[in-house]
Amino acid sequence: MHASWHLQLPALTNAYLTWKHNSSLNVAQTSAHKFQVTAVHVFGTFFLNERFCYLHFLELDYFHDITQQHEEVANVSLLHVSLLGCSPTAPTVAISLQCLELYHQLRQRQSSFSIQAFTKVLCAIHNVNYVQTFRDQFSIAFDIYLTILHSVRSQVDMALSRTDPDWRLQHGCPPCTFEQPNECLLYPASLKAMDGNNSAKHMANAGSADLHIFPSRYMIPPDQVDMFKDDVRLRPGERGADQLTFCTDNWKATNSTEENTVRVFEQTGIFLSACRHGIIQTVTEMRRSGELAKYSLATINKLLDVFGDNQAIGSDIGCSLSKTVAASSIRDKAFNRKLLLLVNAFHGHAHNCKCQLQYHPMYLRGFGLEDLETCERIFASSNAAACLIRHASHFYYSQFLDLHFDQWDMDKYLELSHFIFNNYKQAVTLIDDFTKELNAYRLSFPDQAMDFETWVTEELAYLESVASEPARDALAVDYVEALEKLNTQQFDLFGTDKFLMYLPSSFTPDSGLSVAASQSTKQAQVARHAVEHCLQIQINIVEDFKTRLDIAERWTPGNSDYWETLEYSRRWKFIHAVEDLEGLVVQRLFELSKANLSSTGYKLRRQISRAIIKRSGAIRTALDKYNKLAVVQNPRRPTLRYSEILSYVALGEFDILKHSRHDILTKPWSNTTHRQMGVKYFKILRAREEITRLNVETCCLHAWIDAEDSDIKHVATELELTNPPLASEIWRLYHQQRRVNDVHCVRINRIYSLEGFTGCVPSDVTATDDSLDSVDEVSVEMIEDELEGDEAARFDLCIQQMSL
Repeated sequence: MHASWHLQLPALTNAYLTWKHNSSLNVAQTSAHKFQVTAVHVFGTFFLNERFCYLHFLELDYFHDITQQHEEVANVSLLHVSLLGCSPTAPTVAISLQCLELYHQLRQRQSSFSIQAFTKVLCAIHNVNYVQTFRDQFSIAFDIYLTILHSVRSQVDMALSRTDPDWRLQHGCPPCTFEQPNECLLYPASLKAMDGNNSAKHMANAGSADLHIFPSRYMIPPDQVDMFKDDVRLRPGERGADQLTFCTDNWKATNSTEENTVRVFEQTGIFLSACRHGIIQTVTEMRRSGELAKYSLATINKLLDVFGDNQAIGSDIGCSLSKTVAASSIRDKAFNRKLLLLVNAFHGHAHNCKCQLQYHPMYLRGFGLEDLETCERIFASSNAAACLIRHASHFYYSQFLDLHFDQWDMDKYLELSHFIFNNYKQAVTLIDDFTKELNAYRLSFPDQAMDFETWVTEELAYLESVASEPARDALAVDYVEALEKLNTQQFDLFGTDKFLMYLPSSFTPDSGLSVAASQSTKQAQVARHAVEHCLQIQINIVEDFKTRLDIAERWTPGNSDYWETLEYSRRWKFIHAVEDLEGLVVQRLFELSKANLSSTGYKLRRQISRAIIKRSGAIRTALDKYNKLAVVQNPRRPTLRYSEILSYVALGEFDILKHSRHDILTKPWSNTTHRQMGVKYFKILRAREEITRLNVETCCLHAWIDAEDSDIKHVATELELTNPPLASEIWRLYHQQRRVNDVHCVRINRIYSLEGFTGCVPSDVTATDDSLDSVDEVSVEMIEDELEGDEAARFDLCIQQMSL
């Protein structure tokens, strides 16, 4: 059946364009014949020959007489009267194009709205009992309708010279890609994010009879992914022999997928990348696995090929991912093109302090106020499609995701100027407020130079010096522990021989000791031999440590080295207690963020709620352990309350509690208030960089609007004589884009008028020009109001609050 539809596609596409842009077409000819179909409309109204025919029927079996020309395909005849059949050869049921387009628009804006639900709505409207056949027939018609729309888009793209497979990547986000001559050079040139999501699962063998392939505009082909399957044996974030990845262990997404999940699901999720404005760039299917290194490497390889030099990509495990790339086959490409990998702002707070100072965007030049959490916002929206794609065939799995992402990109294009405008206001306000606070704070410490950047360098150098335990120190700790165990076993040996506890006066004729000793001799000897055996093993262990440490005489409790090592061991136990507490707080933080998503299912929410309660108990236990160890440290460490622990959103603060050597408490950067003001100082620096980037993006977006309007209008005008239906379709695209771009123009004009705007205003626009204020002003306000109720916007707000 798919082959039959494919053969008809050119004729169907032309007929659709003819109907859409020339509904008064006269198709009557003498060689025509008629056939009948059952037509399905939304409300019983259909459009035919420039007049409305109102149908009043109680069932769906209203018959239409369709005129079919000689050698004309039946579905072409149906398209002339705004119908599309459910069969490629001899259709008996047809769906109106208005009905199909209505579901198309509903589906794009509500991904969880299934075909079954829509056909049930139609049955309810027309007072007809629902049967599965209705759903199957509508699905066939909707598939070919989408295929026709895809064919129309291909013709439009060809006319506009947009046939390059990477055109969408290269031009999808004008502020990122539409470079202008003499613009300020940015480093990094573009900011992107990538991450995986395990909600978009697909059952193995689901729809296995459906073999046709959906032509997705987003998916990286599997062969381009599998070429990296042997590049790195370990998953990103998994321990290697030469890596310290404690910070990535806190982020549970790096853990392997459960074996049961791999067996049940063919697709265990998706891995995508997007620019900082939210425009999706690439999508990769994760097949029977978790977030393997091959998905990130394939994504990075594609982005390097398309976008070239000076890219920055944020990932939840960007620190370990940089080591993964350095050990992969694209190492030289990434190095030559100056690829920079870092951690996202929110995920970065789950990394240790050393990692944050090296990879967190707040401490890196050129990143502005970008948090690189774009993927989390996309997943908050795309999770709505998960309930429909799980048991669908692979064709529909790709189709449903493509529909959702296509609408997402259109929405994000509409919000580009809104993004720039809001970020500009935020940056100006932040600089104003934080500068006042910082100046006032400096006056409170007139004798102390508030050199925050030097403090960060010193802190990083300190953390690197204590990052790993010296091998001799570790051996010394094991040696002291072996000595203490030896002392314990020697005491046990002494306790097993009761004879040593008797005095000569104990042996009297009436004591009975000789009889008792005789009766227990055998048991005592067995116990003594066992203790002596264990003692000899422990002596051998102690001697081995002596040899490895090159110690002449065995340490005793009176030896200074013994007590220094014992104190060192206690300090490391304290550090491990802090790390355990830190890990529990991280898990609770992520569980709370997941529980706040409205798209989370009921059962999962219950499991998360139980986990949060259980985690709270574990945190209290770990906190008690920490407080007991804190008071015996030298110097004494501060004890903590449960409420204080839950306020540690920036988890790098835990590192300050860990180390007591090198007089860390005397360092200015260990002062809590200094650290808080340091964060504000770096936010001021990043806000100034954000303004520089926004000036460039405003210029690029404005230039794109002018160029796109001119190009589309020129092509449409040229095609009016040679291909009027296609010209009409391109004119429709022009008016659609013009409507959106008018909103951008209003907002861009507002950006030029902002107090604190430092960019260049084009010569044909003045900052006080109000010529565009009347254009779609109401639409601008309505669009901004709609965003307040959007799930992704609420998730965005949640991330911003937790990152402050």
